[in-house]
Amino acid sequence: MVTSMSFERITIRTTKCSRFSPEGQRTFLDGICAAKERDHVSETLRKIRKAVHHNPMNLVYPFLHWKSFLSGVYLFNGNRIKIHPTARIERRSGHIQFGTFWYLWRGRGGLHLMEHSRLIVSGKVVVGDGVIIWLHPGAVLELGADTLINPNTKIVVKESVRIGRDCAISWDVLITDADWHYFIDSRGFRKKDTAPVVIGDHVWIGARATILKGTTIGAGAVVGAHSVVTGHVPAGSIFRNAYAQEVRKQVEWVKW
Repeated sequence: MVTSMSFERITIRTTKCSRFSPEGQRTFLDGICAAKERDHVSETLRKIRKAVHHNPMNLVYPFLHWKSFLSGVYLFNGNRIKIHPTARIERRSGHIQFGTFWYLWRGRGGLHLMEHSRLIVSGKVVVGDGVIIWLHPGAVLELGADTLINPNTKIVVKESVRIGRDCAISWDVLITDADWHYFIDSRGFRKKDTAPVVIGDHVWIGARATILKGTTIGAGAVVGAHSVVTGHVPAGSIFRNAYAQEVRKQVEWVKW
């Protein structure tokens, strides 16, 4: 289809030219619309051929989980999904393509939404094979448009994780908002083990980086490979930290 902006441009251009009658203008615009539709159909067929060439079962996989398909989660290459009846997928626009067609990556991942959890999608998101997205009870994950999550990444949410638009998350990255075990305070009580993670727009996270609870990464920032991030990364900066260091002494912790 021709957008309103391009339609106005074409209309102005054609009305200035005396050769085009109103009927000619309509014919001209109809021809452009038809050409764009042919291009769209051709691109769609190209993608279908690529998916089937990668794995013939890709003609079937998206429809095996038809409820998730209708919710905007398209599963390929045997990636799986499990959604609790009280969990929700909120698609504000676009969809999630779960599975890519790169020959060097062939691993099954999955999407698991537990009780009362929410996955919010705001545009097209591509998720590579072997990625695990696990939302615990009551957790919320937001994914922005045009974000790419590469194979074997893990996103495990206990409270809240928000990933902005146009982000590039490399392979083997871990993003989590919880410690998953508990530290004990001076009174013998368990400390809170969660804090929200916020990743801004157009953020690049390198391979095997770990994003821990309470992290905020500003828009346009780059996180180097193998970095361990906790705290604040300023917008437009490059963060690299691959060195282990002692940060506290005489701690007590408890499993589960």
